[in-house]
Amino acid sequence: GARLTGPDDMLAEITIAATPLDPAAAFTRYSDDLMAKYPISTLSLLPADLCGYSGQKLMGTWADDPDESIQYQDRIAHIWTNSKNYLVAIHVEAPSGTTGFDAAADVLTGDFSVVIP
Repeated sequence: GARLTGPDDMLAEITIAATPLDPAAAFTRYSDDLMAKYPISTLSLLPADLCGYSGQKLMGTWADDPDESIQYQDRIAHIWTNSKNYLVAIHVEAPSGTTGFDAAADVLTGDFSVVIP
């Protein structure tokens, strides 16, 4: 994986993890883990298949305190191979209202290529 930092406390993380789960179960576990990070959270979910692989786009907010929330956007894809399945996740977050967040998140969570050697 990789971790990127940007202006105004923007953060992006890319993870690739082997998973024994099918796409639906892997996506459910990922979104459940995402919601468990903070006591106050919202989640919107959209289908986002990628190159014939199952995928989802997630967006919402987290907060310990409603006056200081964090907005996030994620793109997840379940990539199967002949030997293992992988969950690829791109996560972008920033304090709510951060200028440029939507544009940066859209670029980072947009379509990407999948190449399996």
